Amino acid sequence: MTQSQKAVRLLELHHGDQPVVLINAWDAASARVVEHAGFPAIATTSAGVGNALGYADGQNVPWIEMAQAIERIATAVQVPVTADIEAGFASDTPDTNDTQGLARVIEQVIEVGAVGVNLEDSVPGHAGHSLLYSIDDQVARIQAVRNVGEKLKVPLVINARTDAYWQTGASPADAMRNTLERGHAYLKAGADCIFVPGLRDPAQISKVVGDWKSPINILAGPGVPSIPELAKLGVKRISYGSGPMRSAMGLLRRMCDEAKTSGTYEAMTQGAISHADLNALMGKK
Repeated sequence: MTQSQKAVRLLELHHGDQPVVLINAWDAASARVVEHAGFPAIATTSAGVGNALGYADGQNVPWIEMAQAIERIATAVQVPVTADIEAGFASDTPDTNDTQGLARVIEQVIEVGAVGVNLEDSVPGHAGHSLLYSIDDQVARIQAVRNVGEKLKVPLVINARTDAYWQTGASPADAMRNTLERGHAYLKAGADCIFVPGLRDPAQISKVVGDWKSPINILAGPGVPSIPELAKLGVKRISYGSGPMRSAMGLLRRMCDEAKTSGTYEAMTQGAISHADLNALMGKK
């Protein structure tokens, strides 16, 4: 597939009978494992990539390093890749105009091979999602992303994330009101899907799905309905976020504990991909 065809395919997956499930990757090897398992698209995890490169989550990794990681993932697989670019990394660019800086970042996202982006409305540098971009500002940013895709003839799939449910101090009623208002505005601005991390309650998920009548993305994790249950609620996209990477780190910690206690190797060997199989996955496709 061409890059434009991959973008079209990624959007089609958001309108299928079953939700598109994204087991987020943090490097080329994890992306190849997910692809080989039969998943039709790959999403990157900004937290996973940043942590693997030595940075805390929250847009602390320099953009050039994030872009290189996205390129390695996109190059490693044949399926469409959507990139988690947090709030857009525009502050890493020379201009102070956020939409101009964001437009250059999106040009680079497309240049390295991605065909979709997550764009969140949390302002970087504020702990606990305490500050969100105004709706007008975020609408302008989404429109800037859409304009770049049209200019480069790649129908970029925009997954507009709102952190209204993660915002510090927000009551459940305020979180729902803010989520619905932002979702409507973001869809009107050109977003293809709305991502609402922190939304877990089935009744609230059903309300959002019915209100927007557009694809909604839910973050998998503790307390979240199962994939079949989310499908019944009308959810069209399910992301695992940084969970897979953190799970891998948890296994590594268990291996360390086992080495210091029993001195055995069960944690390392149980369920491990063989050296030959992983080498084969990383060979020519």
